[in-house]
Amino acid sequence: MNMTQELTLAFKTIFSALGGAVLAVAAPVAPYAAVCTLMVVADAATAWRLGRRVAADTGWRKAAKLQSQRIGAMFSTLARVYALLLLGRAVQAVILEPDVHFDLVRALAAAVCLWQALSMLENEASCRGSRWARIARRWLIDKTERHMGVPLDELREPPSEGGDA
Repeated sequence: MNMTQELTLAFKTIFSALGGAVLAVAAPVAPYAAVCTLMVVADAATAWRLGRRVAADTGWRKAAKLQSQRIGAMFSTLARVYALLLLGRAVQAVILEPDVHFDLVRALAAAVCLWQALSMLENEASCRGSRWARIARRWLIDKTERHMGVPLDELREPPSEGGDA
């Protein structure tokens, strides 16, 4: 065996060992990461639907387009969620004692899912005139002004002109 083959074999061994270590850490987190990924993608879809509603109500066509910065924000959120889950797994494996019966990764995944569910509800309640949306907006933040740059006053119906009531 010449020097190049030995060097190649050494690199393959090192990368295989590193890959196995990463897989051993990431495998227990994978089901939680999959559920969180579905929630983040669903939130992105409801945000896109909100943009379409804003565009239909205001004629602001840019809001309806699927933009690369929004996709980038979704991937950034996914990266933060994955890092949080992996960090939770590391804390659970290294810091918490083995007899502690608290699944930190599960709790973090549940928190992420709740955060995304509230975000989806905010997206669906924004720019809607139905009763459930008006009630939901009392407790949730209306994302239209904050994310789309459309002042809420533009979306409100003007007071009806008519006789005195």
